[in-house]
Amino acid sequence: MSREDVLKKIYEKKRSAEDYFLDEVAARIVAMELGVEIQNEEETSKAEITIKNLVSGLNDVTIVGRVVAVYPVQTFPRSDMTQGKVSRALLTDGTDTIKLVLWDDQVELVETGKLQQGQIVRVLHAYVRESFDGKLELHLGKKGELEIAPQDVDEKRFPHTVEPMEKIGQVTPEKKKTSVQGFVVSASAVSEFTRKDGTSGKVRRLRLRDETGDIAVAIWNAKVDELGTIGEGDRLSIINARIKAGLDGRPELHVENSSQIEKTVAQAAPPAPTEALRKIADLKTEGGPFTIEATVASAPAVREITTSQGEKVLLATLDLADETAKIGATLWRKHAELARDLALGTRIKIKTVYVKKGFSNLLELVSRSSTTIEVISKPETLPAEN
Repeated sequence: MSREDVLKKIYEKKRSAEDYFLDEVAARIVAMELGVEIQNEEETSKAEITIKNLVSGLNDVTIVGRVVAVYPVQTFPRSDMTQGKVSRALLTDGTDTIKLVLWDDQVELVETGKLQQGQIVRVLHAYVRESFDGKLELHLGKKGELEIAPQDVDEKRFPHTVEPMEKIGQVTPEKKKTSVQGFVVSASAVSEFTRKDGTSGKVRRLRLRDETGDIAVAIWNAKVDELGTIGEGDRLSIINARIKAGLDGRPELHVENSSQIEKTVAQAAPPAPTEALRKIADLKTEGGPFTIEATVASAPAVREITTSQGEKVLLATLDLADETAKIGATLWRKHAELARDLALGTRIKIKTVYVKKGFSNLLELVSRSSTTIEVISKPETLPAEN
């Protein structure tokens, strides 16, 4: 019999008893009617089940899998004025992934560092519930147990499915996938677009920073809704993000269907990198971020382009000059819109700008989402002739 046929029989058995039977009781009655011998309670508690076969309402569940990620401990007030603790870990067994929820005293496994990414664990006497977003979670209740690195489990059964957590400064375009944690330093509004096939999509861009650097992040389609509201100072964990070279040649992260993204408890955000005021003549290699004071030396050319993802964005190109040299600049999205109002001779301060090689291998300034442009002075308007 198919799984659907069995579940249908269990449902009909419950309905015939006007829902008097619990799921487990109805299932045992159906099993006896079909002549199926089921395990006793002691054997059942030791029998493993795969993550893909979990359903809400299951109790006394045993799961074996690898820890993909461990999330920070969060505290919350209870109605009796005491403080509770909760932490989560992402598990996979090769069939699917699920979040394991630890409560109160169990959280010590996370606080002491005993539970870590990459370990094999056996979860005993857990129960399955739906979270607020409709996804299944595995809860380790008061009777639950967690065995770390059980000796009778072959690790080869559970290969690593994602890259280990790494620092943002270590991410390079040559890598295909990565997992990082960091703080949001800037976030754009959600942008909707139409693909070539007529279907619609959405994207949200932000910039993530840790103590080693910052990186652009593009969140696509369903993941935009899954993450929900986000703003500067929020802390994110991103698992299994795709790495792609951005239009400025630097790595950026793309959060897609195969990725996991979650807002975690905020701690003290790392300080912003120091941006020294530079002269254009001193910009001799790719890098950044820099702060530049310069004058608009050519009228900005603003046009709309379509990215490889089908997103339509504004792009502006112009020349900037100071007393030492002149350099081209490429401004994207909101900065391109601002460039429309930059007349020749306008003095600006552009912060958090980066230098990269453009056409003909020449260095140019490139804006990012975290870039800011301040107008210092505008050219004087000559009086009209009589």
